[in-house]
Amino acid sequence: MPPKILIAEDNDTIAGALEGLLQRKGMTTERAADGVLALSRIIAAPPDALILDLQLPRLHGIELLKKLRQSPRTRNLPVVIVTGVYKGEQYIQAARALGVSSYLEKPFRAADLLAALHQALGTTAPPAPAPSTSREATMDRHLLRAFTSRFTGTYLLKCADGERNLVFLHGLPVSLRPGFSSKSFGDYLHRRGLLSAEEYGYYISPGDHNHEVLVSMGCLEYPDLLQEKFAYLSSELVDAFAAPPMTVEEMPAKAAAGHQALTVNVPNIFYQGFRRHLPPARQQALGERLSGRYLAPAKNYFRYINFLTLSDEEKRLLFSLDGSRTLGQCLGEETLLPPLIVTLATLEMVAWSEHPLSPALPDFPLRTLFNACQEDVEVELSFEQPLESFSDLVDKNEEPAPVITRRPIPPPPAAAGGDNPAGKVRETLARLRGKDYYETFGMTQGRFSFDLLKTRYFALTREFGPETLMQLSGEDAALVEEILSSVTTAYNTLSDVVKKERYDELLGSEKVGLGQAGDDLFQAQIQAQSGKVFLEMEEWDNAEKSLQDACNIDPKNGDYLAHLAWSIYRNPKNLSSRAMQDKVRQMLNRALTLDRGANAYAFKGYMLFEAGQDSLAEAEFTKALKLDARQAMARKGLRELQEKREQEKKGMFRRMFR
Repeated sequence: MPPKILIAEDNDTIAGALEGLLQRKGMTTERAADGVLALSRIIAAPPDALILDLQLPRLHGIELLKKLRQSPRTRNLPVVIVTGVYKGEQYIQAARALGVSSYLEKPFRAADLLAALHQALGTTAPPAPAPSTSREATMDRHLLRAFTSRFTGTYLLKCADGERNLVFLHGLPVSLRPGFSSKSFGDYLHRRGLLSAEEYGYYISPGDHNHEVLVSMGCLEYPDLLQEKFAYLSSELVDAFAAPPMTVEEMPAKAAAGHQALTVNVPNIFYQGFRRHLPPARQQALGERLSGRYLAPAKNYFRYINFLTLSDEEKRLLFSLDGSRTLGQCLGEETLLPPLIVTLATLEMVAWSEHPLSPALPDFPLRTLFNACQEDVEVELSFEQPLESFSDLVDKNEEPAPVITRRPIPPPPAAAGGDNPAGKVRETLARLRGKDYYETFGMTQGRFSFDLLKTRYFALTREFGPETLMQLSGEDAALVEEILSSVTTAYNTLSDVVKKERYDELLGSEKVGLGQAGDDLFQAQIQAQSGKVFLEMEEWDNAEKSLQDACNIDPKNGDYLAHLAWSIYRNPKNLSSRAMQDKVRQMLNRALTLDRGANAYAFKGYMLFEAGQDSLAEAEFTKALKLDARQAMARKGLRELQEKREQEKKGMFRRMFR
C-alpha cells in the first residue's frame, strides 16, 4: 500500500509542486494550508509522514509539532521540516530535540526531499534509473540539462563522427574523451607545440596514458598542467557548440558526499560558445520573441554573472537591463540578438515581461559585481568599506614611462615666444584659453589616445617646470601656475574613465573648455565627485565642503543636495545637534523634490532605520532599488533589516521551545 503523506504548506504553488512530485513517485498525498487544519486531519487519520512548513497561519509549525509529540498516538509520526525562514544549525538542533530527523531549507532539490522521506519512513530509495537516451539536440541543450539538474555521471555523446564520453560531477564537466577538435589532451598539447613527437608517442603508449606523466617527463610543471587541462576542456566544449545535433545516453553515478571538483567555468562556456557558433536564425528568432519585452535580473543573474568576462559595451548593455525599458530600446538598431543576451536567457539569468518589472535581489552576501558598468564600477554591499578613489592613472611622482607605438606621435603644440620665458608663458596661456580639454592636448573627441595624452601632458608640465619658474617673477610666475592648473585639470578629467564620459556628455550639449561657458557645471560635477569620495573615506568635513561647493554652483541638483545632507548627518560633530538633524531632513526632502534619486531614498531609509522606524525604512530602501538595483546602501539596509528580524525570530523560536 503506498504511503500517505500530509503536506502542511500555506504556499499553494509550493504545495502543488510537492504534491505532484510525490504522486509521480507513487505516494498518496493530502494538503493542509494552515496549522489548525493540519492538526485536525492528523488527529482524524494520521498519515505515514508529515511534510511541515514552520511558518503556518493560525497555528505555528513549532506549536503543531509540540502538540503532536505530546500525544501517544502521534508521538512517533515521521516529520520532514521544510522552511525558507528558520535557517541555520541552531534551528536544526532544536528540531531534532522534537524528534525531527530531516530538516530542509528552501530552496531544496527534489532528490533531497525524496531521500528525507525515505529515511523518515524507513524505506529504501528506488534504484538508480537505468541509462536513458535523449532526443537529438545541439550540445548547448545537453550541457544545459546536465548543468541545471546537477547531473553526476557520464554522457555518452552519439555524434555523426563517433561517440564521446563526457563526465560530470554535480553538473560540472570534468573530462571529455575524445575531443571535438583534438583526439585527446595529448593531441591538443602536441598540436600546440607543447609536446614533441617522441613525448606524445610515449604519452599515448599503453600503460602510461595519464596526465601526470607529463610532469614526470618535465614537459609541464604541475600548475601549468592543471591550467592546460582546463583550457583543453573549455575549448573543446566551446567547439562542441558548432557540432551537428547529437543524442545522449545518460549513465548516472553516485558522487561522494561533499566532493568538490576543480572544473571549468560552465557559464563562460555558454557565453563563448554562443559568441563563436550561435546560428543567426536562432539569434533572430529569440530576438523577435524578446525585443518587445522588459528584461531585468532574475535570481540566477547573481549566481552566474561574475563568471562572465565582458567588454565595456556589454557591461553597459547589462546596466540598461533594469526592467524599465524593453530589450529593443536597449539594443537600438541591433538586428541580431547579442550572444550575451542569449546566454542570459539560456541560463535564466533574466526575467522578462510585457510590462515593466523590478530587478531581483541576491539571496546571498554579494561583495562586488565584476561586470558592473563603468559608471558603477564598485558595487560594495558594506557602506563602511571605502570605495576606490578616482585617482590619476599615472603616479605624479614618477617619470613617465617611454611610450611605444607603431605610429609616430605628433609633437605637442608648439609654444611661441622664442627664448623669452615670459612671452612664452603669455602666448601659451592665450592659446589655451577657450579650448576644450581635448584641444588642450591637440586632440579631438573622436581621435583620443591615452598614450598621446600622457606624452603631451608631461611635455607641457616639463616645459613650464621649475627651471622656467626660476626665470620668472611676480605676475608671470602666477600665470605659469594658472597654465599648470588648467592642464592638470584637463588631464585628470580625460585620464579618468568616469570623468571623461561625463565630460563627453557635456561636450555634446554646450561648449565646455578652459574659460568657456559650462565650465561651472562641470566643476560642480568634479566637486560633487570629490565629495562622494571623501564620504567613502569618512572625511566628513572635506566631504561637506566639496559638496557644499557643488551645491553653490548647481543649486537645483537634487543628487548633490542629498549627498550634502548625508555628509552633515554622518559627521560625528553634528550627532548631538537637534537643529542640524532637522536641517538634514529638510535638505533631504528638498533633494527629493528636485530629483527622486536612488541615493536620496537610500539616505532617507537609513535615517529612518537608525530611528527605529523599520517599516518606513524598508519602503524607502525599496524605492531606491526600484530606481537602481545596484544601490549599495539600500541593499545593505535591507540586509540589516532582515538580520534584525532574524534575531527577533530567534528570540521567538527560543521562547516557543521553552
